[in-house]
Amino acid sequence: MANRTITVIRPASGDKGTLRYAGSKAFTTNCWWDPAVRIPAGTYSGCSATRMRTKTNSRGEKREGVFLPSVPGHRGIFVHMGTNSSWSDGCIVLPERQMLDMWNDIEPKNGRNVTVHVIDKG
Repeated sequence: MANRTITVIRPASGDKGTLRYAGSKAFTTNCWWDPAVRIPAGTYSGCSATRMRTKTNSRGEKREGVFLPSVPGHRGIFVHMGTNSSWSDGCIVLPERQMLDMWNDIEPKNGRNVTVHVIDKG
């Protein structure tokens, strides 16, 4: 399958930005992160749609996420569902509906077929 792209645009301060997904479908939505644990801006390739080991979704199943394997100074970074920055320990979070749309579009799972761009503006 083709590579999928997630672009996160963060303002210079705060905890809310914009996430753009491009795959067989495309959308733009709000996203959040913990401002005290901001991951570095950059391009992260070899990311994968997978399930988080220790977190659950609204249905009580293992939470869907996109794992970023190589974030300097950080471990266990994902793009995953959430409603605000309190859901983040360094991860990027977005509304569950959009997370599921994105996660369902990425095949194969664990395919290292997602590129995540984190861009700081301002």
